[in-house]
Amino acid sequence: MNFKYRLPTGYTIKQVENEEFKKLWGKHGPRIFRDDSLMYDDKQVYTKKELTQFKQLRENFGSQSHLRINLGLYYKNKFVGWSWGFQKSPHLFYMCNSAVLTKHRQKGLYTCLMREMLKHVISLGFDEIYSRHMITNNDILIAKLKQGFKITTFELSEQFGTMVHLTYYSAKIKNDILDFRSGHKRPSKKLRKIFKL
Repeated sequence: MNFKYRLPTGYTIKQVENEEFKKLWGKHGPRIFRDDSLMYDDKQVYTKKELTQFKQLRENFGSQSHLRINLGLYYKNKFVGWSWGFQKSPHLFYMCNSAVLTKHRQKGLYTCLMREMLKHVISLGFDEIYSRHMITNNDILIAKLKQGFKITTFELSEQFGTMVHLTYYSAKIKNDILDFRSGHKRPSKKLRKIFKL
């Protein structure tokens, strides 16, 4: 896959440390994802005791040194978008959340962020990268599908509603296997050998 891209003049993408990213996300994230959706805040559902327990569980998981990547998108040194994700297993990376602030959209910036994240994650050795999206988020779904992501799962989430999982396989053979298993293509000679058909 070709990950070359050209950002519009004035924009840059760079990695952001966790503490700085948390502040930036805290300022911009809720505006993007909470304004007109039916999502809820955990504080509305769980008790203080439960929230404290969840916080401890997150800290315990984080102490295992799982990789996390935060990318910030900047226009003339002003933060205007992001993409972040983390390691889910030795070979699986979860692209958790990405967005571009409203007035900077329709410039191909989301695609640039996605390609930069894929390039970085694949260079680290991950062979499977996935993301989850609301099923009607057509702009993002189309951008991901054009990049080579494939629909792999549907999920009904009590928090977000109906979700679709998209997965990017960096190895051609895994894409071929998925196409065969889905019934999209007949098995090639190589796949017939792999599956002893």
